[in-house]
Amino acid sequence: MMHGMGARRRTGAVLVAVAAILTTTVTTAAVTGGTPAVAAAAPVKATDRGAWQVRWLGGDRYDVSWRSPSRLPMTGDRPTIVGPAGLRIGPPTIAADGRTVHAVVGADTRPDAADLDVLLSGDRLDARGDDRLRAGTTAAGKALDLPGATTLPVDPATPGPYDVTTSDYQLDPVKIAGMPEPIEMVGHVVEPAADAATGPRPLVLFLHGRHSVCYDPNDESAGDGAWPCRPPQLEIPSQLGYDYIQQVLASQGYATVSIRVNGINAQDYRLADGGADARAQIVEKHLDHWVGLATAHQVDLSRVVLVGHSRGGEGVDRASIQIPLSAPYRIVGQVLIAPTNFGTQTAPYVPTVTLLPFCDGDVSDLQGQRFTDVSRDLTTGDTSLKSSVLVMGANHNYFNTEWTPGIAQAPAWDDWYGPKRDECGTKNPDRLTPEEQQSVGTAYVAGAVHLFANDEQDVLPLFDGSRVTVPSVGDAQVLSEAVGGGRDVRTPGGTASLDLADGASTRMCQGANDPAKVASCTYGIEWAGVHPHWPEQYEHLVTREFFEMTWTAAGQSGGFVLDDPLDLSAGRLELRTIVDPDQGDARLRVRLTDADGASALVTPVGDGTLPALGQRDDTEKYWAQTLMVDPSGATGVDLSRITGVDLVADSDHGRIWVADLGAAPAALAAVPDVRLPTIDVGDVRVAEGDGPGTVSASLPFTVNGEVTRPARFSVTTAGQQLGDVQRFMVDLAPGQTGGSIPIRYEADRRDDFGKLITQVSTWAVRNMMTDAYVGGLTVVDDDPTPRMTVRPVHRTVDEGQPAEWAITLARPVDYDLYASGKVVLGPAPNVAVRDVRSAWVQSHVGEDVDLDQPLWTYHPYVFKQLRHGRTSAVLRIPTRADGVDEGREALTIRGRLGKLRFERTVYVRG
Repeated sequence: MMHGMGARRRTGAVLVAVAAILTTTVTTAAVTGGTPAVAAAAPVKATDRGAWQVRWLGGDRYDVSWRSPSRLPMTGDRPTIVGPAGLRIGPPTIAADGRTVHAVVGADTRPDAADLDVLLSGDRLDARGDDRLRAGTTAAGKALDLPGATTLPVDPATPGPYDVTTSDYQLDPVKIAGMPEPIEMVGHVVEPAADAATGPRPLVLFLHGRHSVCYDPNDESAGDGAWPCRPPQLEIPSQLGYDYIQQVLASQGYATVSIRVNGINAQDYRLADGGADARAQIVEKHLDHWVGLATAHQVDLSRVVLVGHSRGGEGVDRASIQIPLSAPYRIVGQVLIAPTNFGTQTAPYVPTVTLLPFCDGDVSDLQGQRFTDVSRDLTTGDTSLKSSVLVMGANHNYFNTEWTPGIAQAPAWDDWYGPKRDECGTKNPDRLTPEEQQSVGTAYVAGAVHLFANDEQDVLPLFDGSRVTVPSVGDAQVLSEAVGGGRDVRTPGGTASLDLADGASTRMCQGANDPAKVASCTYGIEWAGVHPHWPEQYEHLVTREFFEMTWTAAGQSGGFVLDDPLDLSAGRLELRTIVDPDQGDARLRVRLTDADGASALVTPVGDGTLPALGQRDDTEKYWAQTLMVDPSGATGVDLSRITGVDLVADSDHGRIWVADLGAAPAALAAVPDVRLPTIDVGDVRVAEGDGPGTVSASLPFTVNGEVTRPARFSVTTAGQQLGDVQRFMVDLAPGQTGGSIPIRYEADRRDDFGKLITQVSTWAVRNMMTDAYVGGLTVVDDDPTPRMTVRPVHRTVDEGQPAEWAITLARPVDYDLYASGKVVLGPAPNVAVRDVRSAWVQSHVGEDVDLDQPLWTYHPYVFKQLRHGRTSAVLRIPTRADGVDEGREALTIRGRLGKLRFERTVYVRG
């Protein structure tokens, strides 16, 4: 959200890190339903603003909900309620109707629905139109200028010499906690022929993401959201969508299996982590099954590579975190395709490649970048490569052929949006066709598998920031950047401080998106596009410092003084560098200075050109490219003792940010056999008690594995009162096996909301990783609900007088109540539509109605909010005097007030 502005007063400022609020924590009410959102044949666009409702829950807590005019689509991202600074907005839940998004908000005053929005994939669902298509931005885009690119002599997408065989298996379904229906165990196997002399074969396991689960082959619009699928509907075979990669890998000597998790997709709305742990459990169950298959299939389970797409990416990462070194299989690497990362996690000591589609219209904030960024400062000694690969012109869906129109068995769609000829539009020549995108997917997935499972380092340049390509990707443009892998890294504000600038403006800035905060890297930027390295300020994540430099003329410079000398004698210099898209392409040279003061100016690879990413407001990407420097040309400088690195502008203006710089080896370092300890946050349920005042409770956490070095994680929690919000660090001592997190809440003798869940979110900071990162304290109200009654104010009224039903509570309660009543069939005869005032009919029924029909046939509703502290209210339907003697007619409503169900009739005399 933009700061200091209501959501309605913004213009398109919606491409934010949606995952942020998914991990923001407040006291949340248990307001979740029983069935998931229904999948659509194409992404649903709200046709009007829908309906907002704000209900007080006591103290500083409000239940905020928005009901969509149509069912919510099933996508990788999640619909999320967002608001201006100052509100504490909890994780979203989806109600049983498949249309209503709930969140609980902490605020010192009642939130105004006009300042709230529902975001999904960067678009406000509660506003007309598509915010990603901002007025006044019409650019077709252009191919990147990438001088210096070379073609590798090896192409990992080249089919191998082995014959391939395909089979499928189906095992007993598995029960997962929190999901009523068991999860299917289905695997699609593609492997070398049984007699192929491959030797021991690594295993590659694919996991698809969150997509529609059922379809009717005879009616594209017939999906009803039921699970399991009801005939004639069939399951969408998402597990078949990577067969094109499996076929290539199998021909090269790898065994592959792609598994299906439609049962998780249909039910993961129930889970705080979006189903990541459930997916990890199913991955582990399949790997357990392969323990029994390994010998017969010549599979080497000490070399397993996991490949996950969308929420499947987050799922396999959780599996990599959870699987210990003592397991009968070893995860040696993973490939994450357009992944979600709601938990801001990474898998320490597991080499990881993350593919980020430039035109991702689903996980549009490119939150998968965090799998790379989180790993940088997590621990000392983790030499696993963490690489991010930006695929220009690629969208979210086309990596899976079963999600691709014209190829898929079920209805499928392009997840991007907007005019076809604009940047990222399907008619733009720089937008990849499905076949081109799948060629890139094959090359980069296969390349990572070769690198991680067989140590084929001749494909490393695809992932380490080098400007290279392979023939199979054609004209597709791909950028990469990396940390780990044996790099010796220096960090702005940490081990690298500001050097004296010469003409340029330089500073260290905080890597968070807060345009109103001077210290923020986005300070003063009206529109920051997509900024995956910079979390939103409301995420409460631990932020990093970045080096920022702005110049207005060639020759201006600024840079770093390194605390410890950097040895570039045997490797190259890399700077992960973000280019400001609004300033255009940047061209830079680099001055290296040694410990004796000698310096030399060198030109980076590709003439030092770093292209601006994105030509439109909706496609701008603030993503760190690799500025790569071969230091061998720095004559007269002691490359083993570099103490200064300065950037010298070679273009007439620009702005860049540097995430880090370091010395990169020519080959990957070996990865030690290590796994970091993890923590699981628990759940506690307590009775409220009588108080009065603040009561403390403890939420436990457990440590899995051994803490051998001081470790730290960050906690954000909120008590029942806004003032009880806690943000703090928890330190773990070597040998520690658990601990607790203190939580405060208010106890009293008044009837409160049935149960309140104070959620706690945790994020790894140092020498550990989170597993179950969300926990909660459930406070159950133990005060009796007062007697509630609903009675007609007058049993019989004359026409022209309102029919009224009085709501009465025996005593006040500490939350808002809503009474609703639906007009139903009562004792004959019944009031007709014409007997009710026309203005009420228009607002509750509509204009195109038959006035002679009984009102109940249209089932209109009447509502009334009973604010906290009040004990009475009236439901009212205004009748109309038409001068016609119609005798006595019934007007009956059936409704609910809290736990009370009622049916009451008022008679109207003609």
